[in-house]
Amino acid sequence: MWADISDHARVLRKLYDELSSKIDAQGVACKMFQENKLSQKELQSIQSKRSEPILAAERLLDIVMEHSRDVYWCFLDALTHADQEHLRKIIVLETPEGQLNAS
Repeated sequence: MWADISDHARVLRKLYDELSSKIDAQGVACKMFQENKLSQKELQSIQSKRSEPILAAERLLDIVMEHSRDVYWCFLDALTHADQEHLRKIIVLETPEGQLNAS
């Protein structure tokens, strides 16, 4: 399944453990839902894990990896709006474009 993985999913997969332990999935998911990038069902699946923040973050990351780049860009924007800009920077620096800009 991962053989044909998109660039954004590859980056998120690489950072999966670190991100899943740090992301405030509830805030990010709400912002993404407001931007019509998450369905009601996806939002509810994240919110149902409110008492298990790592599982909620893992679910959010799984959803973002399953979707197109516009969902990924919304996810990055939502990190900024959820006061998690530092996580956005970690992700962007792992992208080929980010590595070029850091050089």
